[in-house]
Amino acid sequence: MISDDIFAQMVAEEVKNKLAPSQRNTLLQQENWDRWRRALLALVENLNGQIESLEADAESDASRYEALGRDGKRLAETAAAAYSSRMNKITRFKFYVENRLNQVESMIEGGSAMEGNDVEFYRKAIRTHRELLEEYDMEATTIDQALWAVLDQRWEFDSITAP
Repeated sequence: MISDDIFAQMVAEEVKNKLAPSQRNTLLQQENWDRWRRALLALVENLNGQIESLEADAESDASRYEALGRDGKRLAETAAAAYSSRMNKITRFKFYVENRLNQVESMIEGGSAMEGNDVEFYRKAIRTHRELLEEYDMEATTIDQALWAVLDQRWEFDSITAP
């Protein structure tokens, strides 16, 4: 059994797409889905805490530097830029964590692993693409036709030549 700390680290690395395929397969095992969801929820909570802490630190530093006059103003600007950069990185990572959480929750609700959901998502996108071209009476290109061939398990992109 993988410890909670190592599992949480695996989850964070998976969000960053830095997890080895064998470890990702561990996450994709149905018996780990709920644990994966809980680890993502804990990660979101942790990131929210980091953001709140940085905001409080930024306010505290701004007040302290303000009292130093002109030199303090420069220090405050530098500190504000550093805090902003750090918060942006955390917020961006949180966005990806929340996206993965949504995918894992959908996987749990649907009862099938993400790859299956992803494949069906892309199939639906390709079918909708074809339907829209037909609906709006637009001419399909050879690239469109090669894309549609993928639905029939055929790879025709290699045969496309410049017009």
